[in-house]
Amino acid sequence: MKLRFKRARLYLWIAAAVAGLSLVVVLACNSPFIPIPPPDPNFTAGPTADEWSVSTPPDSRAVGARFFIYNVNLGAGIIQQASADGSMSAFPLMGQVGDRIELYWEKDIADTSSVICRPLGQGLVVRGCY
Repeated sequence: MKLRFKRARLYLWIAAAVAGLSLVVVLACNSPFIPIPPPDPNFTAGPTADEWSVSTPPDSRAVGARFFIYNVNLGAGIIQQASADGSMSAFPLMGQVGDRIELYWEKDIADTSSVICRPLGQGLVVRGCY
């Protein structure tokens, strides 16, 4: 009787150890998703007042993505499809110097960049909004 009880406890302990080890392996293989920000935008003043063009350099992660460019101050924006190399060029974005511009790209609901905010201004803008 005692031998059967010890054997059952041993099997139970082995099953618990295998289940625990399996759980550790499964959790170790699931890395957390950390969205990568889009490239910093380059703003260029347009031919008329308050019109701007927006462009980003090539980014292989953005190939086939849609870029969302939103002027927080005006509550309006534009959507532009990325080029074949992942770059983007959009016109016209309405705004004035200093307006807060949020930008991100999205391929599908599970594949998006993080949102960046840049103040509208001539040239490459790398500093964030305040």
